[in-house]
Amino acid sequence: MSLTGTQKLAAFLLSLDTETASTILTRFTEAEISDLCREMIGLRTLERDTVEEVQHEFMEMMENSEGFIPNTRSVAEQLLRLAVGDEKQMEMLGYQEDGRIRSRPFEVLGGVDARQLAEVLKAEHPQIVALVLSYLKPQQAGMVLSRLPEEIHSDVVVRMTRLEKTSVELLGRLDHVISAKVQSAEPRVGGINEETKNKKVAEILNLVGKTVRKSALETIAKEEPERAREIENLMFVFEDFLTVDDTSVRKVLMEVDNDTLALALKTASEELRDKFFHNVSKRAAESIRETLDSFGPKPLSEVEAAQHEIMRTAHALDEQGQIVLRRSEEEQLV
Repeated sequence: MSLTGTQKLAAFLLSLDTETASTILTRFTEAEISDLCREMIGLRTLERDTVEEVQHEFMEMMENSEGFIPNTRSVAEQLLRLAVGDEKQMEMLGYQEDGRIRSRPFEVLGGVDARQLAEVLKAEHPQIVALVLSYLKPQQAGMVLSRLPEEIHSDVVVRMTRLEKTSVELLGRLDHVISAKVQSAEPRVGGINEETKNKKVAEILNLVGKTVRKSALETIAKEEPERAREIENLMFVFEDFLTVDDTSVRKVLMEVDNDTLALALKTASEELRDKFFHNVSKRAAESIRETLDSFGPKPLSEVEAAQHEIMRTAHALDEQGQIVLRRSEEEQLV
């Protein structure tokens, strides 16, 4: 399949996790982001071989282009682990097996889809599952645990609380075995269908600024108005917390510190502020208001970063089935 340069970058972004893709997009102008989003939804279903070829070409470009992105090699290493796994990363960037260095065991699993990782781990002994989960980020570990058989949940959690120091050699062997099983399982970089594209574009647009989001949707709507509506329906932006039930809002706020919430509310409407204040204690609400009032001028990027942190927390809880962020039109409560 012959792709233009923009289409190759669009395919590469679709193959990455949402947070990494949105980080890359911040390097582009609003017009370029709009073009990329249009190309994402315009691509037909991409086969796995095509996606891997695009990834390989992009990684080589990053490796050989001085100043293309600050700290090019470290960025390339991080993205390559997420895209094709640790073994291919070493081969493509010239590592030797005996020179491999990892800052944390199971680091390569950080970019693996929770469903896929749970599928691999459910065949392992609970002790191994507990060890692997203990090295993952809390949000990812929670999503993986929620997808494991319910009958082992308690056992795994108890074992995590009782983990003792494990030798570096044993960790290395387990890391290699689990990573190999993940690589040999159904590839996380597979074909990209229409539903996946719409969802990915929606997730990416959730994590960019309002101006960029509006421009991208308007660009898509000019050619495919129905597609633009589908993407917008899949999105969840900060103001949409107004539509979330109070129980779900409280669960989100339990995971968010008050300073982050105060910063996030700096550009929020009075109605949305009241929504959040209603779902914390009176004392906490007063403290957040005082913090908010004490803020001087803040860069919009800092405010949006705080909002994105809360949204990521909400999305993680939604993935775990603990809250519901959006309902279809058929499911709307009346």
